Amino acid sequence: MKTLINKYRSLSFEEKTIFSSKVSVALNALLAIGKIILSFFYGVFFLVAGIVNVFFMMSKLECYLGERYPNKKSFKYRNIFIGVFLLLAGLEYSIYMARMVFTDIELMQYNAFLAINVAAVSFVELGVAIYGCFKSYGKGHYYRNIKLISLCSALTAIVLTEVALMSFASETDSRLIDGLFGMAVGLIIILIAVYIFIAPKVSIVDREHNVYKLKDGCVSSVVDKVEIKLTDSKFYGNYTYVGKIEGKLIDGHIIKGKSPLLKWNIYIQILIIILSEILIFPYAVGALIFHFKCASLIEKLDNIMLEMNYEKIME
Repeated sequence: MKTLINKYRSLSFEEKTIFSSKVSVALNALLAIGKIILSFFYGVFFLVAGIVNVFFMMSKLECYLGERYPNKKSFKYRNIFIGVFLLLAGLEYSIYMARMVFTDIELMQYNAFLAINVAAVSFVELGVAIYGCFKSYGKGHYYRNIKLISLCSALTAIVLTEVALMSFASETDSRLIDGLFGMAVGLIIILIAVYIFIAPKVSIVDREHNVYKLKDGCVSSVVDKVEIKLTDSKFYGNYTYVGKIEGKLIDGHIIKGKSPLLKWNIYIQILIIILSEILIFPYAVGALIFHFKCASLIEKLDNIMLEMNYEKIME
């Protein structure tokens, strides 16, 4: 066992992601089969829950196949199906949770010990999923999609946590709150699916390499290399275009730096770590906003280079 753990720890981020994807696909398949079997005895809602697991499994399977066998299907083809499966998972999950609002279904009762353990596991899963989303930056669309699907799965675990905690902590009927919260998570999953559809256009992933040529009749003011800072955030890693002069060409890449938080006073960093469970959610929301604001970075870079008398010839 120790050898296996050490072997796993020695893997790269990409290798770990692919390995965890295979395990996740298998687990989702088992959960789907189990819930579909239970639907024959306990009703249609187990069937709906099983289908949710099927869609999670299929979307992650498409990511795995796309990364392992890139020549069999185009990225565009697979990305569409990844988004479709995740969109259907969000719709199904919303329907599944809406039963708490529109039916008189009896909910499972959790004791304090079980509910607290469910909460502990769910928050750890969510934290790992959010960390994975940050870690996947620059690794390619498939790796990012895998982590987003894991985030969606973790969000459904948070809904289970809320249901479990409310079942023993609330003296009133909590089905309305549980159902609305679950439907909200279903909507978030749908929005993430929409993001997967549009990500290739708003993300700079796979578009970091940019080459510019000096306009005819113009003189360059750049001698050796150029570094152009494209963002100025105090919380998130900033983007800089670094290019080398090759005759009349500037050949370079957009590089994301480390978070400025790492340069803060050590005592502030310790405080942030202590409060991480609280701060991680607003930080993640801010990161999402920052990500969309960066959708026009390449256009911004093109304009800056035009002012320097360089025009794009390759992206």
